[in-house]
Order: sequence, then C-alpha cells, then structure tokens
Amino acid sequence: MRTTPPPPKTGAFCLNSRAIHDRPCDRDEDGSDRRPRLRSKIPGMDSTQQTARLAASPALVWTLTLVHHPKPSSIGRRLVLEDGLPVTLGRGLDVLDGQSDKRLSRAHAAVSVAGDRVTIRDTGSRNGTFVDGESVGEAELREGSIVGVGSSLLLLHRRPPFFDPPHNPRVAAVSAGMSDVLAEVARAASRVEPVLLFGETGVGKGLVAEELHLASGRGGPFVTVHCGAVGDERLHALLFGEGDSPGLLESADGGTLFLDGVDDARPALQAALLSFLERGEVRRVGAALGRVLDVQVVSSARGGVAELVGERRIRPDFAARIGAWPIELPPLRARREDICAIAARVFEGVEGRPWLHRDLALALLRYDWPGNVRELLSVLGRVPLEGAFELRLEPRVAAMLAGGVERPDELEHGYVVDRAGNWFEVPGRGRVSLEPRKQLERILRALANAHAREPGRALSVAELVAAGWPGEKVLPRAGASRVYVSIASLRRMGLRDALERTPEGYRLDARVRAE
Repeated sequence: MRTTPPPPKTGAFCLNSRAIHDRPCDRDEDGSDRRPRLRSKIPGMDSTQQTARLAASPALVWTLTLVHHPKPSSIGRRLVLEDGLPVTLGRGLDVLDGQSDKRLSRAHAAVSVAGDRVTIRDTGSRNGTFVDGESVGEAELREGSIVGVGSSLLLLHRRPPFFDPPHNPRVAAVSAGMSDVLAEVARAASRVEPVLLFGETGVGKGLVAEELHLASGRGGPFVTVHCGAVGDERLHALLFGEGDSPGLLESADGGTLFLDGVDDARPALQAALLSFLERGEVRRVGAALGRVLDVQVVSSARGGVAELVGERRIRPDFAARIGAWPIELPPLRARREDICAIAARVFEGVEGRPWLHRDLALALLRYDWPGNVRELLSVLGRVPLEGAFELRLEPRVAAMLAGGVERPDELEHGYVVDRAGNWFEVPGRGRVSLEPRKQLERILRALANAHAREPGRALSVAELVAAGWPGEKVLPRAGASRVYVSIASLRRMGLRDALERTPEGYRLDARVRAE
C-alpha cells in the first residue's frame, strides 16, 4: 500500500503562521463540500510560494489530534505543531473547538516543539492540565502521550502533515492510516484484480470488503465464503453448484465474492478456487458446459502474501492470484484517534445519545486493544447505558481493561438460540424461555436467523423494529428506544456476553449456535 501522503486537495486545509489547522470536512445535506476554497493564508506568500512550502514539508510531523471532546463530531480535528512556534491551547483555539468545551480556560496550556522534544506547560488554568491522567505543571511529552485539558483529550503523535480525513458514512475513522486504506479501496474498486485485505484479527476486514463492494458500483450481491468452515465433503457442489442449484461462485455473478479467512482454507478449497481464478469459469457438478462469471474477488487474511507462503498456510500459486492487490489494515493501537470515533458511531443510535465521560475515554485510549475493533465493540457493548447520558468508567469495565478483555476465540462455548425465538441456552444455567414475551421472541428470532444465514451479520435498528413490531408505524426515535429496551432485557436474562453492538446494529457472537 502506498505510504506517502497524497498531495493536499484545494480547500482541505486552513493555514496560518503559527500552526496548520485541519478539521473534518463540512458538508451539505446532499454530501457536497461547502468549505471555502483555499486561499493563501500565510502572510507574505502567494499561492506558488505556499505550494513550495507544502512540498518541502517533512513526511511526518508532531501533531495533536482531538481524540475526545464534549461534542463527538469534533473528534479528529488536528493541530500540526511547528518547531519553535509555541501554541496556546484554550477557548480561543477554534481548530480544537475550544468554544464548545466549557471546562477549558481561555489560555489553558502552552505546547512547544524544539526538535524531537515536545513540552507542555499549564498557564494557570482553572481545571488543570493532565498527561496520561496525571496532573502536571510542566512536562515533556512523548509520542502517544494523551493530554487532558478541560473536558477534551488530545493525542500527541507523528503524522503526515497533509491528508484528507476519511468522510465515509459507513466506516467510523478519522486517522491517516484509515484514510490511506479507504483511498486504496477506492482505487481497487474500479479494477478487476483480486484484492487481499490483511491485518490482525478484528481490525475490520469484513467491513472494508463490504465498502469495496459498494464503491465498485457492482449491481450483483456481496457473497461471503467463510473459508475455515468449508470442508472437503461436497466442496465442488457448494462452490460450483449442482443440477438446478447455483453454487456460491455463481451466486456472486455481477457482484463481489468475499473469501473470509482465506489463510484457513483447506488445500482442496485452495485448488478449487485457484481453478476458478485462472479461468473465470464455473461448471456445475454433472453439467457438460461451463459458464463465465463476472466476479470481483476480495480475500481476507491475517498476513500478507509473503507471510502466508512463508508459513505454508496457502500454496504459492494461489497466493499470487488472490494477492494481486494487497491492502494492509493497521491495528487499532496504531490509530488510537479512531477509538472514540468508533464509540460515537456505536452510541449515535441510542436514545439521548449518551457520550463518554473523559475518564472512560482515557481508559479506552490507553488500552492496547490486542483484539482490535472487535474487542472495542465488545467492551462498548458492556458499558451500562440504563438512564445514562454521560457514560462513566464503571468498575466492571475498568477491571476488563486492566485485566484484558476476552477475545472472541476465548469466549465460553455453549450458547444456543432457538431460530424460532422461543428460548435460548446459557452455559451453566440451562434453557431460558421467552414465552409469553412476543416482542423478545421476534427480536431473538430475527437475530438468530440472520446469524444462521450469515454469521457476523448485524441487524440495524430499523430491521429489528420491523421484526419486533410488524405492521406498526413506529417513529425512528421511539423505535430505537424499543430496540434498546429489548436488547437490554435479553442481556439481563442471560445473553449479555452473546449479544454484540456494532456500528451497524446488533448481532449474535460468532460462537453462538442457532438451532
């Protein structure tokens, strides 16, 4: 993946002689950019001189990124620090939306850069200045330091000075790393080469694969093959079809075939997929003639091509085919500025739009997230919401972050849900009946059937409203409240660790068995 930052687009930045201010793009309701076009903002410089200054900028510079703020939409605003030019953090600093933070003093703290040394000094603020949760008068900052001023948190890190922050309604991200990923996805979407999405477990490869499908404009379906679950028995019938029944490959004609966990594919599956990739043709079992398909193939794996082949997880010729266009997804610990942006997306559909207290946000930002986005969603799903408009660091969540959160592959097996929604089984507790609670039965039935058809698929609030209250006209706000109450009830009855909240909605954990 290209690592050099793209050249700045007109209108993307506002510059002055002290710092470079970058904020998320303001857009009209139709999605059009309503920011003013960039003019020469550096005193004494015309546009040619300004362009030369931008071109001479280093690849990575010290940057303060707003990672938590009383107004979630302000997350992602950046302040690029310049050597020898101190910056005062306070109410008047519009780039960090200081006016919206009532606990911020007018001149709260001063930050200065001298080479590789970055220091912060409290300038007599009312509520103090904090570094990684500790009150300071003056302190030297390091890469990864989290600065607390007022109710806001800022992350100090080295980042490209110029990049377009992601503006994607489906992917919650503000980081340069995800900006690069989404730019690469947009390029790959217009091509026919197979794409390999690789990265650690839980980074969101499935979501990015869906984004690539949508960006491609293909009218066909998005079909997922969970490679690790495909055995050798009836393999060809499953992939290529049999008789009058199309296989998975044919079902994806005109759309996208997503090979999820391709590094877990058995040798027979690799050979069958390689045959299709080489010829672009399928022939149903027992048929005399084949059929040429138009399919975009996207795969996901935990490592890149060289790693997969070196560890002998997949055969070299198959790796060369699926890895024609590799895109690496960075782990969450390398893009901490996305953590609260993801939380904002999760909670925006909850009635009252509860938001993170600064202490909870700090705990989330300081955790290393070995399970990445999937682990973050698991933690957010366990934050108590009942009657809360400010989500605080409860002891249960603090203990989870201190001791490490259960990974998806470590969750206790044994959860079973009835596809009809009448009951579920909890490990060690036995069967729990939902009769006569019809709304809960219908909600669980919808979740169980979606899980059985496509494990990992989340149902939106609108889908759950339609399932739980069929035929009723329910306003969106009231529907979101009803769904939240129903999900909270199912969790209290025993499904707390089996129900997950995601940016798309709610789903059952992948380890749950639907019968």
